[in-house]
Amino acid sequence: MKKSVRLASVVKIAESEEQKAIQAFGYCQQQLEVHKGRLRQLTEYRNEYQTQFDQRAGNGISVAQMQSYRAFISQLDLGIEEQNRVIGSTTLELEAKRREWFSKRTKTKAIDKVIEQHVTKEQAQESKRDQKECDERSHTRHCGQIMLE
Repeated sequence: MKKSVRLASVVKIAESEEQKAIQAFGYCQQQLEVHKGRLRQLTEYRNEYQTQFDQRAGNGISVAQMQSYRAFISQLDLGIEEQNRVIGSTTLELEAKRREWFSKRTKTKAIDKVIEQHVTKEQAQESKRDQKECDERSHTRHCGQIMLE
């Protein structure tokens, strides 16, 4: 069996691993966008709530209401901080997934190149063998004609 044929299964495995890596990268990218969307929502909600608080405070509110608003705004601030941490860790994970995919892609390309070299070598050998057989047949015919004469 030709070496290029034997290596075909290796390249299929490498391509499968590369495909899994790119899917993991894509999923992580989607998750990052989801987290960024949540951060935008939290920030918008916090800003709206702060505006509402400022308007009501300008008209006069009780101490209990003021404490309630501030406590809720504080909770929103904690949620925003947590979401920023999640985005940070997801960004790091995304970069790791990108490097992993790139590594798998490089490996697949290297295997493809090795297979290509083997195919080229095998074709050259086959061509050389065919030429030799042709030369031998030609020589045999030529020698046969000389003997007949």
